[in-house]
Amino acid sequence: MLIPRIITAVVLLAILAVLISLSNPVYFAVFISLASALTIFEWLRISLNGTNKQSVAAIIATVGFATFLACYFLMMPGEGEDNILVALSKPTVFQANPWSTVVFSLLIMLQFFVSFVWIFIVPMVLYQAQTQVSYNSIFHSILAVFAAFTTWFTVLITYVFLGAWFLLSFLIIIWCADIFAYFGGKHFGGEKLAPAISPGKTRSGAICGLISVAIWMVVSAFIENSFSALLVKHIGLLGAVAVGVLMAVVSIFGDLYESLLKRRAGVKDSSQLLPGHGGFWDRLDSVVAVSPIAMCFVFLLYIQ
Repeated sequence: MLIPRIITAVVLLAILAVLISLSNPVYFAVFISLASALTIFEWLRISLNGTNKQSVAAIIATVGFATFLACYFLMMPGEGEDNILVALSKPTVFQANPWSTVVFSLLIMLQFFVSFVWIFIVPMVLYQAQTQVSYNSIFHSILAVFAAFTTWFTVLITYVFLGAWFLLSFLIIIWCADIFAYFGGKHFGGEKLAPAISPGKTRSGAICGLISVAIWMVVSAFIENSFSALLVKHIGLLGAVAVGVLMAVVSIFGDLYESLLKRRAGVKDSSQLLPGHGGFWDRLDSVVAVSPIAMCFVFLLYIQ
């Protein structure tokens, strides 16, 4: 199991390295659009009810993929007044680019709405821990589409406008929370974090993950063009650490939320598309939860 897991990780990292190294972002946009669409498919085939749920999930995911690409080309960055961020701040430019600016603005509003759901609604769902429920409400399926869109938007916008390192620096927050929670839990053990949902996760592991994120926020604050550096510039080091810890907590929510839906559906993995890892949603569950929150802070601080 370990060897396929390592091979799959190496292949995915190699693909990302090649895409990021290319000067034209369209190839990266296609890859992210495909990954987001597959996440929708895997999520919906678990959350939807009925005998035709796989077909419905495939149709929605296909439409989502086409919509992702359409939105990218509609908002495709240019120089000067063709740049969508410039259009947001200049009414005359907005009049010349109404559709692209409207799409961008709607997606920004969606970021705030989905962030609210992850921070306030999902924790209540997790607290109830209704693992024996076999029938999922439409809420979970709608969230699948909204969450995939916010993830696609965040990853693509940060990469295109702020660079690959900025994107990587905020993704490392999620990886730190995940990796150190795993090894911390293995080493310290102790009381379970959510035994009914995910018996393998411990409170000690979660604390280790949060501490590692706090350390990363402090270290990366001194690295130019990082996510933490942007936060420190506007809200100080303590504020940046607080944001990082918040994102780490939400990343745990994202992981547990997927585990809850999988337990309800009686499946171990969201799919078998990634040997040794399960599916795309299995790898992106925390990224999907954290991305809109990161984008909200980037947007609020960037437009100041």
